Amino acid sequence: MFRHGLPVPSLNCIGAGRAGAVLCKLLADHCEIGQIINQNAESSQRAIDFIGAGEVACADNNDYSHLKTADIWMLCCPDDQIETVAKNVLRSAPLLPGTLLFHCSGCLSSKVFDTMINSSVNVASVHPIHSFANAESSMAGFAGTHCAIEGDDAAVLRLTELFTAIGARVMPIDVENKTLYHLATVTACNHLVSLLHMSQQMLAATGIEEPQRKLALQKLIQQTVDNFLHTDAKNSLTGPISRGDVTTVANHLRVLERAPIAWQETYTGLGRTATDIAQQQAEATSEKLLAIAELLGNAAIHRNTPE
Repeated sequence: MFRHGLPVPSLNCIGAGRAGAVLCKLLADHCEIGQIINQNAESSQRAIDFIGAGEVACADNNDYSHLKTADIWMLCCPDDQIETVAKNVLRSAPLLPGTLLFHCSGCLSSKVFDTMINSSVNVASVHPIHSFANAESSMAGFAGTHCAIEGDDAAVLRLTELFTAIGARVMPIDVENKTLYHLATVTACNHLVSLLHMSQQMLAATGIEEPQRKLALQKLIQQTVDNFLHTDAKNSLTGPISRGDVTTVANHLRVLERAPIAWQETYTGLGRTATDIAQQQAEATSEKLLAIAELLGNAAIHRNTPE
């Protein structure tokens, strides 16, 4: 296929859920969308209706020999399926020499593509640091998204061009650090949601009603995130540990003795990190921070000691 006199690569997508469908729709201006390969025809058709292009196809007992060729194959299936799917694609799909295979997992690297099975292909991984919870908002807000990329040189070059074309900020990453990189994104996104949910549970335990619980913390959350993003941890950390308020921390720990274990573990774990940050500030004395560290450490030891 040609557009404006230039060849346009074809793209097959395996696992066009929310992320896969959005990426296909974004890439449709730069690729010819070929087969959308989901577990059933209905799922493939829903993705095609959203993308506005593509052809229904289904996986057939891990055999991909019935599928059509494509210049690029994008795997957007769940992480625990990617390695198996990758091996089956390499073994049975109609892959021409120079075909590009990549997946969009944050945790897994391009090493899941066992090129010993087929050494004529190029492989990579591209992970957008983006929440695909809502497809429409993802379409509107994808531009400027950082995407971690690693793989062989030819694949990285081609994918860098494609993802830059849809507005991404491509960020090369060492293949050996892929899982640690993903841990960072999970901590910033998924664990942040868990932490905010925990704070809501604490407010609920005080008797504060539902509407007020979110409203009461909304501005504080926004200010904290804005401060961190515009400065750093040292300049945005406030609160009792930053002030070296030993008594307040002791009172918190006393209340947490009657609270769910998850609350205690989170408070002591994050408290130790806050203590490290506070040591870079000038507000609290080292003696007070040492006392707080001992309180947090003793609470953790007490929690893990059998009765």
